[in-house]
Amino acid sequence: MRACDFNDARGVTSWNCGVGSFSPGNWIKFNNVNFSTGYNAFAVSYASSVQGSFDIRIGSPSGRRIGTVNYGPTGGWSSYEWNGTPNLDSSVRGVHDVYIVSTSGGANLSEFWFKNE
Repeated sequence: MRACDFNDARGVTSWNCGVGSFSPGNWIKFNNVNFSTGYNAFAVSYASSVQGSFDIRIGSPSGRRIGTVNYGPTGGWSSYEWNGTPNLDSSVRGVHDVYIVSTSGGANLSEFWFKNE
């Protein structure tokens, strides 16, 4: 998924198919993500000058947390790296609205992948 393909958002900016101003309390929503294969990992392409974290939630910005990504600085707001979590809750099945919710720090986001490792 490209970050700019979100269906709803709070507090973020979007440009060049990326998302910026991703700071605590801000979120982006993706409608109807299919979890039929029970993904167990999540990857994100991000850039940041600070460390931070965000939650992956289903149903609402305060809904069930299925994973957390902790990230470190990449060297700047335009220096993208891949990071993620290998501990996504693989028991999630079906189709869900997914919210990526910033909990600390700040980042620019480019792409996301739900995957099996």
